[in-house]
Amino acid sequence: MVDVLKSDSRIAESISLAPAELWRQVLDSLDTAICAVDRDLRVVLVNRVWDGLAHLFERTELRSDRLIGQPFLDILDGDAREQWTGSCARLLDGEEASTWAELAWPARGGWHWMMVTAAALFNADREVIGISFSLMDASEHRHRDEERAKRQVELRGLFEVAQSVSLVTDGVELFRRVTGHLGYLFGARICAIALCDEEMNQLVTHSPAHGLTPADAKAFHVPSVLLGGNGDAQSDSIAPSYLLYNDVPTAGEGGPAFAERWQIGCLLIAPLRHQNRLLGYLILADAHNIFNDEAGRLLATFAGSIAAAIDASQLLLALQDRADKLSAALSEIQELDRLKDEMIQNVSHELRLPLMVIQGYSDLLKTGAFGKLEPKLQEAVEVISNKTDVLGKRVNDISLLRGLRQTDLEWSVTSLATLSREAIERARPHATERGIDLVTDISPDTTSALRVDCQRMAQVVDELLDNAIKFSPNGGEVRVTVREGGDVVYLKVTDHGIGIPTDHINRIWDRFYQSDGSTTRRFGGTGIGLSVVKQIVEAHGGQVWAESVEGRGSQFYVALRQEKAAKAGPAG
Repeated sequence: MVDVLKSDSRIAESISLAPAELWRQVLDSLDTAICAVDRDLRVVLVNRVWDGLAHLFERTELRSDRLIGQPFLDILDGDAREQWTGSCARLLDGEEASTWAELAWPARGGWHWMMVTAAALFNADREVIGISFSLMDASEHRHRDEERAKRQVELRGLFEVAQSVSLVTDGVELFRRVTGHLGYLFGARICAIALCDEEMNQLVTHSPAHGLTPADAKAFHVPSVLLGGNGDAQSDSIAPSYLLYNDVPTAGEGGPAFAERWQIGCLLIAPLRHQNRLLGYLILADAHNIFNDEAGRLLATFAGSIAAAIDASQLLLALQDRADKLSAALSEIQELDRLKDEMIQNVSHELRLPLMVIQGYSDLLKTGAFGKLEPKLQEAVEVISNKTDVLGKRVNDISLLRGLRQTDLEWSVTSLATLSREAIERARPHATERGIDLVTDISPDTTSALRVDCQRMAQVVDELLDNAIKFSPNGGEVRVTVREGGDVVYLKVTDHGIGIPTDHINRIWDRFYQSDGSTTRRFGGTGIGLSVVKQIVEAHGGQVWAESVEGRGSQFYVALRQEKAAKAGPAG
């Protein structure tokens, strides 16, 4: 509109005004400060609003009575002058029709941000004859930009904290990232996380913490009065979402000493809550008064987003601590087990030699090598020899407790039926003495040859028969059954004795285990026989298990796969 009014003199003549005067009146009616320059960039006209700004900013050199005829660029500082020199040249050359920029305009007591817009002025022939500059207050625009930038920083902080929370499971790394991000975002000198320790019934500041060394973190204790009187581990559903102290030295009891110790003046605290439990506090501190309610609300938002992750990390730490303790306990048990096996090996070795000597001399006495013995002495020597033989077997059983491997076996070919018949004959005198009838139930078709350690497998059948006889105090029947099924050969030893309680059936294979201490006193035994049976059978690649009804008897099973047995080792 200005170009039209300036270039068309007929409009000015129609209202009886000179074009320049009409132009001035139009410019004065605008609420924008305007300054016009010629092609030499000398000021030719300013409007009323421009003069008002010059008065407002106490820039008398910018008033129209002093500015007209002066170079416009002289009113700008060095950087702005250099920028606008190039811009004006492009406008005068016709390369650009307009341009704009923000300037820090000198004002009373400092600077004031203005939006400067420059546009080329044309005559009727469309030739550039000058430039118009308009000024508008840019402080509100800059405020919006600053708020937008601030929100972007906050959103970026939320994203970074959320990313830290979602990607990190290690508690130490979580504390480092969260306190580091929030300390930077809020510009705080100290950012720390203090958690409730239920065992100690106090708050403990965890390390790492932004602005605190590990030693400082241990000593960083916010007075309970600054926590709303809730510095213990109790939940408080009515607690505020944040606590703001802009003058910590006067904040109450403990405040002055706390402020002096850590050289802080302001404090911002947000409770960490998860599932209605108070976990602790998120704490920001600084020497200067930099926090406000908006920062408090933002910190409360952060506290709500990280509380669940901190709770989870504490749970993981507790589980890890428990796992470490269990691992240490397991290592200790393994070491004790190793020492026990070593002791068993040493004891069995130390006992074996004296027993061999006793057994040797008793055999010599029995055979009359030292002369014929009287009947009573002969009977006594027989008892010594038998008991020595029993004791030797127990020593051998004890030596097996450290484990039996296939390489320890001496392989040969036999059948489970043959081993069972021989064991029955060995056990018959003992069974007869106890009033027990031994029944052989071996199918004639059970003739498959197995590669086994005959001595060890005979020990299995002997132990199962001895066990059945021992726990059948009222006489009755013990049945030995051998059957084949597919590629498996089965041995079953059945008794009608006292049986085994259901909750003990799986533990009878443990070393030195007795279902009831009274059974040891009543029936004798060391509690290692069935453990030895299990080791021998499993060393042959077989399986052993038991079924029982308390008060009605038990069935013990041994299963050996023929194919596996045949491949267990070379024929002996």
